[in-house]
Amino acid sequence: MIAIVAVVAAFSPTGASAEEEVLPSVDERIYTATDVQELLNERDALAVRLATASKTTVVEPTGYQSSEDCSSLQCYTSQVLPSGLLYRSYIAAPHEPRLGTSALYDNTAKSWRWDSTLGGRVGLYRRNNPTNLNLDAWQVDLEGAVMVRLDPQEKMDVESADFRFGLLFTGKKDNFTFKTGYFHISSHVGDEYLIKNPTFERINYVKESLIFGTAFQATPECRVYGEVAWGLIATGGAEPWQFQFGSEYARIAASPARGAPFAAINIQMRQEVGFAAGLNLMTGWQWKGPESARTFRTGVTYFNGPSNQYQFYQRYDSQFGLGVWYDF
Repeated sequence: MIAIVAVVAAFSPTGASAEEEVLPSVDERIYTATDVQELLNERDALAVRLATASKTTVVEPTGYQSSEDCSSLQCYTSQVLPSGLLYRSYIAAPHEPRLGTSALYDNTAKSWRWDSTLGGRVGLYRRNNPTNLNLDAWQVDLEGAVMVRLDPQEKMDVESADFRFGLLFTGKKDNFTFKTGYFHISSHVGDEYLIKNPTFERINYVKESLIFGTAFQATPECRVYGEVAWGLIATGGAEPWQFQFGSEYARIAASPARGAPFAAINIQMRQEVGFAAGLNLMTGWQWKGPESARTFRTGVTYFNGPSNQYQFYQRYDSQFGLGVWYDF
C-alpha cells in the first residue's frame, strides 16, 4: 500500500494548487490500484487535448499568406515581388496570360490547329493589411503574353498571333477579389499565311482597354467571376466593349503529388461581333503548388464562337482538343 501511495505522489502535478485539485491528501484516504489507474487515464486524456489544441491551424485562401505568420517573410506588411497572386487568371479564358499549348481540331474548317500561349502574370508589389483601405491586401501585377496559332497541315506555318500586355491593381477582402487596370492587345497575321493567301486583307486590330473584374470564392473549391473592358482606342475592326464571365471548380487534392480534377466554363462577348457569345469549356486534372499556388493542368477543351484569333474575328470556330497549361 505504501508503494501505491508513492506512485500517486510521483505522478501528481507539482504545486500546492494542483495537489488540491487533482489528488487529495494521502492522510484523508487510502488509494487503491483502481484509483491510481483512473488518475493516470485522466492525466493522459488531458495531455491529448492539449496536444490537439496546439496543432490547430487556420487555412488562408490560396495565394494569400497572413501577415501574422512572422516565421517567414510574409510577416512584412510590404512585399516586393511577392509570391502568388491575389486575383488568379481564369482557367478557361482563352486570352489569359499563361504558358500553355493545345492541339485542336476545327469542325468548321475540318482541319487541325495548334494554339499556344507564351506568357504569364506576376506580382510586382503587395501591401498586406493596409491601414487606409478596408482590404486584406492589395497588389500590383504585370502581365504579358503572345497567343499564336500554327497550321500543322501547312508545315507549321504561323497563321496569326495576338499580343497582350497589361498592368493591374488587384485586391482581396474575405472571399472577394477584384482587379482593375489597363491592357493592350494587337493582332498580327503570319507572313507565311499572307504568302499562301494573297487575297487575304490584313487588318490592324488594336485595342487599348481599361478593365474591371471581380471574383467570389463561393467555397474553397468553387469560384465565379465577371469582368468588363472598355477600349479607349479601338481600330482595325475592334469595338470598345467586351464582357467576360464564368465559373470554376478545382477540387483540393488530398496530396499535392496526386493532383485533383478541375472543370471550368468561360463565356466572352465582344462588341465587334454583335456580342455573340464565345463559349469555352475545359476539364481535366490539376496539380497545385502548396506554397506558390502555381498550377499545372492537363485536359480536354472545347470552344464554340467567334474566333479567338482577332485577325480572323469575323470567322466562326468550333474546336475540340487536348492541352496542357501552366499558371503562375
